[in-house]
Amino acid sequence: MTTRNSDPRRTIAQVNRMIRSILEAETLEHFFWAGGRIDRFYKSDKGHVYFDLVDDRSRIRCMIREERAGRFPFDLRNHLDIEVYGDIHFYEERAEPQINVLDLHVVDESADTAPIIDRLRAQGLYPHEKRKPPAHIHRIGVITSQGSRAIGDFESAYQSAGERRVLAPVVWKYVILEGSRAVQSIVDAIHNLDQRPDVDVIAVIRGGGRSQNLSAFETFEIARAVISCSTYLITGIGHHKDSTLTDEVADYAASTPTAVAQFLADLCLRPPPASNTAAARHSEFTAANSTPRLRNEIRVSHSRTNDSSSNERQDSAAKPPRFTSMLIFILLVMAVASVALLIAVMITQLQ
Repeated sequence: MTTRNSDPRRTIAQVNRMIRSILEAETLEHFFWAGGRIDRFYKSDKGHVYFDLVDDRSRIRCMIREERAGRFPFDLRNHLDIEVYGDIHFYEERAEPQINVLDLHVVDESADTAPIIDRLRAQGLYPHEKRKPPAHIHRIGVITSQGSRAIGDFESAYQSAGERRVLAPVVWKYVILEGSRAVQSIVDAIHNLDQRPDVDVIAVIRGGGRSQNLSAFETFEIARAVISCSTYLITGIGHHKDSTLTDEVADYAASTPTAVAQFLADLCLRPPPASNTAAARHSEFTAANSTPRLRNEIRVSHSRTNDSSSNERQDSAAKPPRFTSMLIFILLVMAVASVALLIAVMITQLQ
């Protein structure tokens, strides 16, 4: 039995490198065709295209380098049936074999392979007029995955803004955001909330991730659902740098789920428009002043009021003040009393 110290030891990187050397020695430049359905499609910032080629039982990763990706006269997308031509390469960091695609063609000849924007334009959906936010928000519908970090970011920002005033309640619609079922799940959620009369705004949010995690939001189906939605719809998908086709066709695209919450709070906290009663009073006042007969009646009434006030002021000026009358009366009484006293004294002396 060998001792532990004599055992050969390798790092994970060395193991993966060994697997790569063995695999590529047998498969590199051994070209072949393989058919399947596209899943988890995304395009990297460097222009490389990645997707899974899947059938009913298995899947394998595929890569198209940037210099070849722009040569195909159609848009690749999830659920498209294709055949690819290439050889096997090995991605060491994840110990993942992948097909290095040199050529491909669409298996289903009836499939619409035109660019998504052209397909939307052909159906009269692009470009479209974006809706304005509603004047009153009674309820907000938010679409995301259950357990997503976006939920905590949204609730924290929304509740913080709500300390100033009560905000509109939120109804959550949980969906699948990644994988082969994501597109239909999101489309169904948009249609469901759009049919609710109590929902005035729909928000689609998810946390950040790699471009492949956002691939569902680059699809024709979701773009069409967003454009066709009659309810005001906003998005907060990924981080600040992320931008998807769904963002482009939404009524408003925020940079993050937190920014969505802040935007919605601001909409809820907008001052309400002037009341109908005040508007009606203003209308009546304007109508009265715009009618010649009523304007004359107002002027006559105002003139009569002024004349009456003037007469009252003149009468007041003509009458002596009450204090002066009393003073004169007292002086007269004192004068009469003095005369009476003088007469009495004179009569006493004569006697």
